Amino acid sequence: MSSASPAAFRANLRDPLAMQMIGPGKAWELEPVMVRGRAQQVFKGLPRNLAGIFRRSLAFADRQMIVHQGESFTYAEGFARAAALGRALRVDFGVQPGTKVAVIASNSPEWILSLIAVTSIGGIAALVHSRGVAEEMLLAIERVGCSVVIADAVRDDSLSAARPDPAWQRIVIGEPKCPLRTGRDADFAALTAPVPGLKFEPIDIDPDEGAVILFTSGTTGFPKGALLSHGALAASIAVATFMGVLYDTRYEEESGEKLPDHQRAMATPAVILGPMFHLGGIMPSLRALSLGTTLHIMGKWNAEIAFDMIEQIGMTRLNFVPAMLFDMFASPRATPELLAQVRYMANGAAPLDLALVEQIKARMPHCQLSNGYGQTEGTAWTCGISGNVYLEHPAACGWAAPSVQVQLRRDDGSEPAIGEPGELWYSSPMMMNEYVGDPKATAETLVDGWLASGDIATVDERGIFTIVDRKKNMVISGGENIYCAEVERVLATYPGVREAIAYGLPDPRMGEKLAATLVVAPEADVSDEGIKAHCREHLAIYKVPREVALITEPLPRTASGKVDRGTFLKSIRGEGR
Repeated sequence: MSSASPAAFRANLRDPLAMQMIGPGKAWELEPVMVRGRAQQVFKGLPRNLAGIFRRSLAFADRQMIVHQGESFTYAEGFARAAALGRALRVDFGVQPGTKVAVIASNSPEWILSLIAVTSIGGIAALVHSRGVAEEMLLAIERVGCSVVIADAVRDDSLSAARPDPAWQRIVIGEPKCPLRTGRDADFAALTAPVPGLKFEPIDIDPDEGAVILFTSGTTGFPKGALLSHGALAASIAVATFMGVLYDTRYEEESGEKLPDHQRAMATPAVILGPMFHLGGIMPSLRALSLGTTLHIMGKWNAEIAFDMIEQIGMTRLNFVPAMLFDMFASPRATPELLAQVRYMANGAAPLDLALVEQIKARMPHCQLSNGYGQTEGTAWTCGISGNVYLEHPAACGWAAPSVQVQLRRDDGSEPAIGEPGELWYSSPMMMNEYVGDPKATAETLVDGWLASGDIATVDERGIFTIVDRKKNMVISGGENIYCAEVERVLATYPGVREAIAYGLPDPRMGEKLAATLVVAPEADVSDEGIKAHCREHLAIYKVPREVALITEPLPRTASGKVDRGTFLKSIRGEGR
């Protein structure tokens, strides 16, 4: 008889429908593999690196690859451009396997082509946050050691103003203000002009080797570069593809309606409405490439764009954050007829507000909702839930996804009981390799083949997980992760500020709004607007506190002298009175 506790047993229960679809001899079968010396599972027969993904894409030569601002090109045309850029990177810029190349651009075809070109020759694409200010972008570039930077003209101008003669080589998309240096820099358009006879031939990289770096802040307040491997990305694409099929199957079971082929997850175009440097942008893009579907690349979110896509291309599937639904429901275009065309919506940012759930039920009764939980460090997938069970548990993030093992742990490492909160740890083939250049943070996060999420969760008798709190001081506002330590670091540099604490407050539209309380000297000339202006100079706009409180008394502290965040937050929220 197993000695596992009831909690351990429940924590490894899976979505019952998923378990019917997975197994030996079935279309979806898991097989054991070694990932960085540890046993994991992946879907059998699917690519294990990005080269394998790209080779699948080559079969779709005549299909539309990308549509952006009225322009489009086919897979054949896209890979011809990527092949030219890849050769230039290798021959003219010295990019070899392991060389780090920063990509900093707004949502665009050039962003996708850069990602394909860099990774197809074995380079590591450092996907820098393009909405950041120069200080943030420079910090990311320099901390991971990029030798080449591919940037659009707007970001290049910002970087050049701060570093007129940078150590790295520049490839600029568009017309730069700072002249290109002869023999060092180049124009993106020139490098991507197709070369007659040049074939796109991606090189096979070991699945354990790095492919991309995504940036996530931590408790230090500085960006950390999470290195994701070829194997992690390929495994995540496979899980995402399976989950799409799973959710289609559940839709048909619950609705009694058979989906037409063109509305199924494996056939519908990918509409990228959020920033591409997030997993919410990069993973749908790579998944679309693996399936040969069209990528419709949008700019900054706007509800009108979403309605245009529903009307013009028949968009039936939407990845959303709660703020996007608030915007859509508030639009005069949100007619029952138009909303009824959306069959499936995936939430992956924050729990649904109960009032929003009731609106969805009333206004989109035939739309299936799903939720997922994942982190940059875990390449997106840890848990998932969909359909009626999600509407019954709108705060839940779901069952452990295929190939993912999940544990909850108390602070002492022991296992909590069913319903008792504990830190969520997981192990999967999708875990990051490391935080680049930060062995201390890596060792704290990756322990004996498991990843400490920093999130507090519960699990119920069915094996459904719910995130209830965060150990990491992070605010999720409109789908964007805002790390309080990073904001506090900037606030503390303002003259007259003695200490600062940043935190989230509930917001019906954004999920949370960022607020800050500053301890200032009684005689200091500090104002709400002055603080916000200071933050705008040093942080991306969404990281600027929407509410600022100024006090003169010190913040509460623990016995060790640290700011007691728990006591402070209870006081401002009126808890414990």
